[in-house]
Amino acid sequence: MNSDFIPPWEREDAFPEKPAGDDYGYILRGKFIRCSRDELMEKCSSTGLPHIQLVWCPEWPRVAPATQFDFLFDALRKRKRSELKSAVGIGSLNLLIWGVLGLPTGHHDGLFIWTWVLLLATTTGVIPVVSGIYGLKKLKRSSTTGTDESLAVGRYSAWVLSRRILFTWLLLGGIGGVFLVECIHGFPESAKAAGLDKHAVWHGEWWRLFTGPLLHGNLMHFIFNASALVGLGRLMEVLTSRYHLALVFGVSALTGSIFSLFLLPATTSVGASGGLLGLIGFLAMLGCRRKQMLPPGFARSLAVNVAIIAAMGILAFSIIDNAAHLGGFLAGIALGFYLVNSTEQGLPLMVGTKTKAVGILAFMVTLSFAAFGIFRICSNPLLQH
Repeated sequence: MNSDFIPPWEREDAFPEKPAGDDYGYILRGKFIRCSRDELMEKCSSTGLPHIQLVWCPEWPRVAPATQFDFLFDALRKRKRSELKSAVGIGSLNLLIWGVLGLPTGHHDGLFIWTWVLLLATTTGVIPVVSGIYGLKKLKRSSTTGTDESLAVGRYSAWVLSRRILFTWLLLGGIGGVFLVECIHGFPESAKAAGLDKHAVWHGEWWRLFTGPLLHGNLMHFIFNASALVGLGRLMEVLTSRYHLALVFGVSALTGSIFSLFLLPATTSVGASGGLLGLIGFLAMLGCRRKQMLPPGFARSLAVNVAIIAAMGILAFSIIDNAAHLGGFLAGIALGFYLVNSTEQGLPLMVGTKTKAVGILAFMVTLSFAAFGIFRICSNPLLQH
């Protein structure tokens, strides 16, 4: 294989050189920390955050993922087992809590409350329990040393997490700023001021197509989308570029608003899910056209996420804007079809002058409408007390 087509995480210079000396150590928050062999094993088995990903030892010339070293295998298994057991335990507790809260209620908003309980029970209860049990069974069946597949995945994961990202944090900051203002002024009132009110759009307030995706309906809604943005944004910046991230998120969020405008004309919508589904759609196309370079399970992971989102959309159709989800996802696939060249093989994607310029424009437009959304919420006469 041509060296230019080797995935960046498989290259010899994918990770930094280790400090001089014949000792052990690890990297934490960008700092090189020396330690003994036993201390390194203890650190790698710890469930404390952030996890130790990159380490070094006397036998290896460079810093490398912890999964590369056989003497750390048991420590990493111990950490993984503890995390999976915690996920099952916390998920089971959440199911119990949401089960009690979901008991029949005579409140006039009973259906709305029950739908939210069902959604939260699924995301914080069912999914963690099922994935945790499956993970424990898979861990039990795994070999006592790392397989070629696990080593490849471990090297890829460590490389992705070690890359610096910028636009993801800036986009999160913009959306987070809008959310903070919503918390101050109230969510229903903020949605009236800057949400995607279809009636207002048809009467000239076109800007709601841009501000609506930057608002959220409540704390849980924001936490879900913020977490997804950090994970998907990192993948986009590392595997493609920050300009692809800004372009795909902005166009997909707008496309989601347009789909919602025509398919759900009687509702007021908020949330960045359309843009996030666009990132998933784009990454799906990347997975198809760079299948030989990406690690095993990349496409399967995206497919599982799409299936989960679709299932939640069906379960909670009364509170989830499935039209925006669909529009954003299709926009992401279309952009991936156009921007991910099937004749090229390298990663990260090449960034042309046009892509860079349009990406910067999309990034500035998104942050500008975040600021405008804040202005609309703060200046709305109905919100002045």
